[in-house]
Amino acid sequence: MSQKWNLGDIKPSDTRPRRPRSMREGSMATPKREPAAHRPKPQPTYGRVGGRKNRTPLFMGGAAVLIIIIAVLVAGALGGATIHITPKTQSVTLETTVTASPNTPTGLSYELLTLEAEGERQVSVSGSEEVSEQATGTITIYNEYSTNVQRLIKNTRFESPEGYIYRIQESVVVPGITKDSAGNTVPGQIDAKVFADAPGEAYNIGPSRFVIPGLEGSDQYDRMYAESTQTFSGGFEGEQYLIDEADLAAAQDALHTELETALRERLAEERPLGFTMLDEAVTFAYDSLPSADAGEGKATIRERVRLNVPLFKDENLAQFIAQNTVADYTDEPVLLQNVDDISFTYGEGIVSDISSASQLSFTLTGKGTLVWQFNEEALREDLQGISRTLLLSVLSEYPAILRAEAKIHPFWKKSFPENTDDITFETTISE
Repeated sequence: MSQKWNLGDIKPSDTRPRRPRSMREGSMATPKREPAAHRPKPQPTYGRVGGRKNRTPLFMGGAAVLIIIIAVLVAGALGGATIHITPKTQSVTLETTVTASPNTPTGLSYELLTLEAEGERQVSVSGSEEVSEQATGTITIYNEYSTNVQRLIKNTRFESPEGYIYRIQESVVVPGITKDSAGNTVPGQIDAKVFADAPGEAYNIGPSRFVIPGLEGSDQYDRMYAESTQTFSGGFEGEQYLIDEADLAAAQDALHTELETALRERLAEERPLGFTMLDEAVTFAYDSLPSADAGEGKATIRERVRLNVPLFKDENLAQFIAQNTVADYTDEPVLLQNVDDISFTYGEGIVSDISSASQLSFTLTGKGTLVWQFNEEALREDLQGISRTLLLSVLSEYPAILRAEAKIHPFWKKSFPENTDDITFETTISE
């Protein structure tokens, strides 16, 4: 007999634990809480985001402090001071005739700059002839022997280190020893023209020193001597070609123009610093050198051109002009601006070869600006490490400075740098 099942018989039994009545749905009773002593204390989050600590504010604060420290260190390392200075100036008008001598301790002095160049051209010849010519040149005779003048007669001999003999063309009187303003001994000196004792190219020697053979064995021998600064020229012995005068003159003129241009270009590159040169003061001297056979009825002519120009030390020329144009000038250091606006004109009697001249006469005309100078190194030392408020007090000791403005960096520093190399000057010439 089949068993019959009741619906209740197949209802699964509820095995879950039953909640107390007080915890059932709809009950208002408060669950029982653990004592406070047993509850865990809440922990600080420190800006937790998603359960992790957020350290961004702390990192940014540290970076800012580091940047400030680096900025201060860099500013200190790059610190310095710039002084903008306006020096005292004065415009002057020149129309002055001057007599200057080479390398003299008083008055306006100059140094002679000489440049040489050689060139050649081929020309037609009409024949040849035997020629015998003696070299010529200029020497400076010195007297370091006595304060009395020393007279040398015409044809007095002078001997080069190589043993070549030259004679003076005219008798001369050599000045005696003098003293300069500092008490130093200055030998007497005079220039003289000389000619070689014999013909030939061997006597065309360069700058040299000469003794006077006739004085050998006397006290004067070592203390009277001569020197040359230019190459002697003209010495020749042998066959020389005959050239039509017009053809020769044309070829020489072309060579001279070419060589003059080359020498002016060299002058622009080789002129020394610290010297003033005026373009109109440039002179040229010419030497014809022995010609050579070029074959087929032609000869090669050669020419030498010498550029001579007096150079004036910048400070000496400016002081000379100030002495002659500024009423209250008291020999302060000055320099001349606008030199290109000054014209230079040689006086009468000046020859093209000024290398042998004992003095030069010329006229200076035009307008220039004198600028008073100050000792930059001394001023740096005076400003070293002092408060910027003392600037005017320091500048009162520098009358060459009309006004000045100091900029110290970094901006918060109130004193000039301890290192003088960090103090620089910028000069502005007032109009």
